[in-house]
Amino acid sequence: MNELYGMTAEFAADALAADLEELFAGQLFRSSAGGERAIRYFVNDLPVRTGNDEDRSQDAPEPYIIVRIGEGTIPEGDAAQEVQIVLVVALYDDRPDRQGYRDLLHIIQEIAARYCKNPVIRIRPGSAGARGGPYTVKKPIQWAIWNDSKAHPYYLGAVEFQLEIPTICPEVPFT
Repeated sequence: MNELYGMTAEFAADALAADLEELFAGQLFRSSAGGERAIRYFVNDLPVRTGNDEDRSQDAPEPYIIVRIGEGTIPEGDAAQEVQIVLVVALYDDRPDRQGYRDLLHIIQEIAARYCKNPVIRIRPGSAGARGGPYTVKKPIQWAIWNDSKAHPYYLGAVEFQLEIPTICPEVPFT
């Protein structure tokens, strides 16, 4: 396989999702499907839900993190390309004390701490990102939570940063 395929934004997003899955392994959060469960990870968007409301209650996506790819820049020369990443975090907490934002802040701060301490994304064997890299999170890391009391019992937040991906080098054709 051509090395270029390991240096694409899509593989970097896959590697980032796998890294986040490892970061939050063993942590459980409330779900509208009932009880608690592990965070689910999606690249770019949620899958389309099918069926009627009664049939899909177990398919509730939350808690989840979407690894969303924004803009990218491939610079002149051999400098690394930069890709905008937005991590959308969604939680569900129907308790009347409206403290779901605490779990949301916990997740956001875990993500920020992980990449402030070590900005290189760990590439898990078997993930699509295992072919490329290294992928590096660049500061600043920005985050936000949406404080909308009408959204209760759903809590939403985001983490945004630039991801540095190895450059795509020109090929010299054989003559």
